Amino acid sequence: MTTEAAGCTGRRPGRPRDERADRAIIGATLELFAAEGYSALSVEAVAVKAEVSKATIYRRWPGKRELILDALATLNDDFPAATTGGTRERLLVAMRHMANRDANSLAGRIMPRMMVYSVSQPDLYAEYFDRVIMPRRLQLQATLRDGIRSGELRADLDVETATMSIIGPVLLQVHSLGRRQPSHDLPEQLMEILWPGLAADDARPAREPDGPPTTQP
Repeated sequence: MTTEAAGCTGRRPGRPRDERADRAIIGATLELFAAEGYSALSVEAVAVKAEVSKATIYRRWPGKRELILDALATLNDDFPAATTGGTRERLLVAMRHMANRDANSLAGRIMPRMMVYSVSQPDLYAEYFDRVIMPRRLQLQATLRDGIRSGELRADLDVETATMSIIGPVLLQVHSLGRRQPSHDLPEQLMEILWPGLAADDARPAREPDGPPTTQP
């Protein structure tokens, strides 16, 4: 979701858009949300940090909740849309992006907060899931379905289960940041384990008896 699209909620017709104000408002909202959370964040504080008037914000969003949700949706803006190359490499591109996220980045600081809100504010988390998590999941599922159509992946592959097997271990590492050092090779390590179960028979590595894996011609 682009910043311009995010700012459309509550926009009054007939006024020219100032994209610089949009970016400043979204950026300020994410920074304050990461630092203070939902309850402490106010439209007034966002206006001060973004150096705009409250009226400028209210022309774009009817309230704090809509502003925060649209701001959170922009966290998908940098998610890689790998549409070329083989299925294995396309999956690795997405896995590397998720696994190597900086814990000090906005997304890295917001994710643990959202995990708390999954219990304390389930309605807010549900909307976050629909607008931030689900689009990424659907993109991975589209990649898997492309792989099935191309013959790279098993025709009987359960796409939902495969998606969870890819995302789960990556998110576990992200949630563990600060308690242990991240493994930057995790995507490759996971793929070595997962690929034999995902790939079609002629795309799997073949093993010779008592020997190392060999690639079929």
